[in-house]
Amino acid sequence: MGGWEGGRRGRASYLPILLSSSFFVSACVPLPPGTVVDETRPIVNSGFEALGPGAHEEVSLHFSVKAYDAETAKQVSQLCEADYQRIMQDTNLYSFVGSRPYPITVYRDRAEYLAKTRMPEWSGGVSVGNTLAVYVGPEMEPTTAHEMTHIIFYEVFGEKAGNIRWLNEGLAVYEETQTRLSEVDARELAGARARLLTMPMPFAQMQAFVPASEQARLVNAWYLQASDVVRFMIERGGRLGFSLFLKSLRDGRTFDDAVKEGFPGQWSDARTLEAGWLASLPR
Repeated sequence: MGGWEGGRRGRASYLPILLSSSFFVSACVPLPPGTVVDETRPIVNSGFEALGPGAHEEVSLHFSVKAYDAETAKQVSQLCEADYQRIMQDTNLYSFVGSRPYPITVYRDRAEYLAKTRMPEWSGGVSVGNTLAVYVGPEMEPTTAHEMTHIIFYEVFGEKAGNIRWLNEGLAVYEETQTRLSEVDARELAGARARLLTMPMPFAQMQAFVPASEQARLVNAWYLQASDVVRFMIERGGRLGFSLFLKSLRDGRTFDDAVKEGFPGQWSDARTLEAGWLASLPR
């Protein structure tokens, strides 16, 4: 395991934690500029190559899953519906329901996924607008949860999602960590989080930071902090408050106003939220 890059420490010289990890990670591709997102928005064509002949389709309440065999399509459909319900419970965004089932493509293996999506070698799944592509493998469950969160986030925020990247990624990583992780992955994640919490990034820097990629997101300090702030807001502030916070941001309120409207009497702005989160960290 590695540590802070270059061994430098200090709040002003923040650098990400990069560890050797077994996580296969995902990538999200935002919608093209100018895309209008609402509950009646048509499904976006991902542009990825389709499965080969003989694919099966499983249509559920929210998803249309295509895979090479019926059992896999059914299992992934159930997985996606479970992810969707958990994300809805955590965000209380039940009013945001797509007009049609979201397309999910499940490739046979990693080789086919990389060849047909043309994603980088480290990618284990990708969402484009409201479509999702993954492949059958041990990391499909956490990857699907992460990308499902992005789909819902873009459905709610549209173009505004680019201005609150930390919240988008923080919620996605939080939902990912609610799935079943391997013992090795859980241990690495816990170790990375313990190191992160000894030297948190100022909120202003967290909000402005733009990561180069998602390659090391589950062991990257910025991703972990964003995820932990989301966890704190959901668990300490309540799911209803978190949903009101999200709605205020979607309606164009400032971050300070959204905090005040979502969590009245608890936090009045970003400064008091940051202070509360810092006070909650292990000493």
